[in-house]
Amino acid sequence: MGLELRYVLRAIVRRPLFSLVVVLTIALGIAATTTTFSVVNGVLLEPLPYPQPERLVSVWEHNIVRSRDRNVVSPANYLAWRDEGVFEEMAAVIAASGTITGDGEPERIGVVTASAPFFPLLGAGTVAGRVYTTAEDADGGERVGVISHGFWQRRFGGDPGVVGRTVQVNQLPLTILGVLEPDFDFEYGAQFSFTGAADLFVPHGFGESARSASGRYLQVLGRLRPDMSLAMARQRMTDVAQRLEAAYPDRNTGWSVNVVALREQTVGDVERALLVIFGAVAFVLLIACANVANLMLTRASERHQEVAVRSALGASRWRITRQTLVESLTLAVLGGTLGLLLAAWAVSGLVALAPDIPRLQNIALNAPVMLFALATTLLAGLLFGMAPALQTLRSDLVTWLRGRAGEGGRREAKRMRAALVVSEIALSLMLLIGAGLLIRSLVRMTDVGVGFETRNVLTATIDLPGARYSEFEQVSGFFERLVERVAGLPGVQQASAITWAPLLGGGTGTSFWTNDRPEPRPGEYPVADIRWVNRDYHETLGIRLIQGRLFDATDVASAPLRVVINETMKQEFWPDQSAIGQQISMPWDGTKVAEIVGVVRDIKHNGPRDEPRSMIYWNVAQWMDFDFMTLVVRSAGDPALLAGSIRSSVAALDADLPAYAIRTMDDLLGDALAQTRFVTLTLGMFATLAFVLACIGVYGVMSYVTGRRVQEFGVRMALGADRGVVVRMVVRQGAMLVALALAIGLIGSLLVSRLLENLVFDVGTADPLTFIAMSLLLGTVALFACWLPARRAASINPVRAMRSE
Repeated sequence: MGLELRYVLRAIVRRPLFSLVVVLTIALGIAATTTTFSVVNGVLLEPLPYPQPERLVSVWEHNIVRSRDRNVVSPANYLAWRDEGVFEEMAAVIAASGTITGDGEPERIGVVTASAPFFPLLGAGTVAGRVYTTAEDADGGERVGVISHGFWQRRFGGDPGVVGRTVQVNQLPLTILGVLEPDFDFEYGAQFSFTGAADLFVPHGFGESARSASGRYLQVLGRLRPDMSLAMARQRMTDVAQRLEAAYPDRNTGWSVNVVALREQTVGDVERALLVIFGAVAFVLLIACANVANLMLTRASERHQEVAVRSALGASRWRITRQTLVESLTLAVLGGTLGLLLAAWAVSGLVALAPDIPRLQNIALNAPVMLFALATTLLAGLLFGMAPALQTLRSDLVTWLRGRAGEGGRREAKRMRAALVVSEIALSLMLLIGAGLLIRSLVRMTDVGVGFETRNVLTATIDLPGARYSEFEQVSGFFERLVERVAGLPGVQQASAITWAPLLGGGTGTSFWTNDRPEPRPGEYPVADIRWVNRDYHETLGIRLIQGRLFDATDVASAPLRVVINETMKQEFWPDQSAIGQQISMPWDGTKVAEIVGVVRDIKHNGPRDEPRSMIYWNVAQWMDFDFMTLVVRSAGDPALLAGSIRSSVAALDADLPAYAIRTMDDLLGDALAQTRFVTLTLGMFATLAFVLACIGVYGVMSYVTGRRVQEFGVRMALGADRGVVVRMVVRQGAMLVALALAIGLIGSLLVSRLLENLVFDVGTADPLTFIAMSLLLGTVALFACWLPARRAASINPVRAMRSE
């Protein structure tokens, strides 16, 4: 083996260009595959960073009427579930935000309200102090909390004396009990936190009154008992939901329970996208291997006399074949080493770009990824070394010793080359069609938009502490004054405010009924999304008025309640008549009755993929049940330049209030499209690489085949055949391979494209335009790759061609 390795190394040095092409081709394939696997491993395969993560679940309520199977949970149902004992432990969570003051500038932080079992359930330990207990998580208990390690370092400089210190959170004192370990990562909460970070954990303090509460706003975590499977837990919780519906029909009719593995909840919809990308990369690696295999076949044909001489001198077929495999593996290892270096650079760049991927911090070139890279490298070496090895095993070495490969050997090599080229083109077409579908989908999403103009709009959120803004008039008055002040800033064209601004995530909804028909029975109430807005909100965002009017100066607190609804709600309840003047009733803080004064165009509140639902807009000047709003400010120029002025405007009204989540609407729209763009860009990049490799493969094979037929072409032209005949002969031979490959690729694409059903938008997975366009693109370029060697063959001198060997 050592002698063979030295021989292989000398052969590599003697053919540097050939070796370089092989190494670079394999390096690209290994780099792409390793980078993608590092993402798959970190996001999908690495276990969640909690004890026994396979037993952790998320428990949601299932709204059967709205087909919403991951609805937030009411405290009453959470407490009832906890009493049933289906789970070993349960914890309720709300992730939001709060303002900390004192010890520096006011800062908006992520505040997680979590019941005491949350910490043992997720195995959260402390580096200082302790977590709060069940006794402290009680109605009327002291205000205490636990801070994250990152927040401890950022706000308090790692001061160990922070334990026991009292700080001001939302204008109320709070005692810090402990600091969590640095490796505790509450990813589940970070997905819905306003600030994107879990800085402070505080107890719920549920009292007995919570057992009759009807509102739904909790996220619930649970740990399965050792004797309970996920399927068993789902069935048991469904039984519990049925009993609760029978016991409390007013609040539980039409509701069930959905138990989801926490891993599935954390990974979300990204799993299918990552697996599709990984499959695409596997195709690229196969195409790279096919290209290298063709190069190795060509080299094997050139070395047939050398192989025959070695055989005549006593070398066995196995030894000759083994040398071929050793050469392939050596080139693969060199390519894999270079590919690993490229993958390290790609992984660091990917993490720096921070695409919309959960568990991004787990992506790294760790031991499992390195082992995968090694295994993939060795497998690639075996794959592209198999073709020349099989040719050697099946060849007539006596014929080779006489200087000719023989018809059988030529036919065998020709069939191998043809099969490899057909495979390359077919796989490349499948990738091109997949990328084409995603590109069309992204274009459609961009064209559809979100129903309002996002350009030159800035958002900024302000929360008012309940300790100082406890009355409706205080909350409404503050935001009215703030909007008026911001609207007067230089460069501002319009300003308004809304609870849960579009594209920021979050929202609230409730049941209601229309007063022109009987009140529905429990469980049959329609549901609408609810927003409170300043009166100029719709004009500021350019949301078109369809019927009636928008809010104006007459809609004051002393006037009858009035609402504006969206087009979807109008079409659902009054499709053939005007909605203006109709009344609705909403069970919130008693029963609110309001007259509809306007109908506006639908907007896609959470991004282009969002399906519009019934929406009711309330005027904050008349009634409001929340203490936060988000400014929406339209500017004449770059809206980001207004950030400082907006902070100053907030501070002028209350120096202890920070404006946070200051983002442009264009940035928010970009975030809504980030995952689609990432998948489209990645698949498109790999499809382009596959396309280039396939065309190079076609050109290489046709060049070799044409070169082997130089004498034949010389004889034909000497006998009177014109150059066009030679060109057509070569192109026809290539066209037959291309046509076969395209047919196979189209069939494969019809089957594989179904995997993209959840990833495309407003485009069918069998979209004929995409299939035809990608087939024409690949077919045209592949035929051009056939025409180039044909043109070169037709330009040779017939006399010189007949003398060539």
